[in-house]
Amino acid sequence: MDKNEQPELRDQTREHFEDEVQLIDYLRVIWKWKWLIILGTFGCMVVAGVVSFNMPKIYEVSMALEPGIIGLDTYGKFLYIDALTNIEGKVKGGTYNKRIQKELNINPLETSIKFETSQQRGTNFIKVTAEWEKNEVELGLKALEQLTAFLSKDYEKIVNQRRGDYEKRVLMKQNQIKENEATLKIIQDREKELLQEIKNVKDNTERIIRERNNVLKQKGKVDDISLLLYSTTIQQNVTYFNQLSNQINDIRTKKEIASMKIENLKIQIDRLDLEKSIIKNIKIIQNPEVSLRSIKPKKRLNVLLAGVVAFMIMMFLAFFLEYIRKTKNNNIIK
Repeated sequence: MDKNEQPELRDQTREHFEDEVQLIDYLRVIWKWKWLIILGTFGCMVVAGVVSFNMPKIYEVSMALEPGIIGLDTYGKFLYIDALTNIEGKVKGGTYNKRIQKELNINPLETSIKFETSQQRGTNFIKVTAEWEKNEVELGLKALEQLTAFLSKDYEKIVNQRRGDYEKRVLMKQNQIKENEATLKIIQDREKELLQEIKNVKDNTERIIRERNNVLKQKGKVDDISLLLYSTTIQQNVTYFNQLSNQINDIRTKKEIASMKIENLKIQIDRLDLEKSIIKNIKIIQNPEVSLRSIKPKKRLNVLLAGVVAFMIMMFLAFFLEYIRKTKNNNIIK
């Protein structure tokens, strides 16, 4: 082995030995003050448990709301009366707290109201929660109900206005239907008149043809002028019959168009009625309810945290006391 490497090896061995000595010293200090650490930690945990046990139980009062709907967009999706973030901001910002306290005769110096909100994942619902002591949960339920009432009242004007717009549009469509029905009635009456006229022309033509045939069957000289008149009259009736038939076709086309307009207007009214029925104010999806178990104080968590913190403090205190003891001993020796 190289002589230069021996001092380095000795230095590494010395450092390793010193580390082991320091670790042993630490363990000795801990062992020496073990009862202080154990009893101190245990005592703090007991105190935390007693304090948690004597703290008032807090329950969560919650409900779920759905924003109002004021119609459908061009893709058939719901149009909401307000953005979820705006509604959450009003609730969390305490916009309605004073009004609720006044409505329920709550003394703000004795009882405070604080609502929290969260959006349910994958839905358009808003969950509203509040924390209340066990003896005040009924008041908490009433506060949530009152919050819903105030929200509904604030948006009621928008909802009514939107419904009114749909009612006006429906009324306009109904007036258009009446106009088209009146036009259709005129067309139908005209159709009946034309049909009757066609029947008359047809009967008249058939009568003239019979008379002409009778003349031709008679023996003797037949008047050429009479035959010419018969033929001319028959030809005129046929021409007139064709004209009436064309008018009938035009009338029936107009009647079909008027009927289609009426049907389309009725379909539009049905759609408007459907969209109007969708319009609604703030809706409670989950009625206000109280959690089955108290959410605070969390006794086990409090005791565990107290134990961890107390253990760290007791460890620090043990090393601090050991340091003081050694300092005093060194001063006495000197």
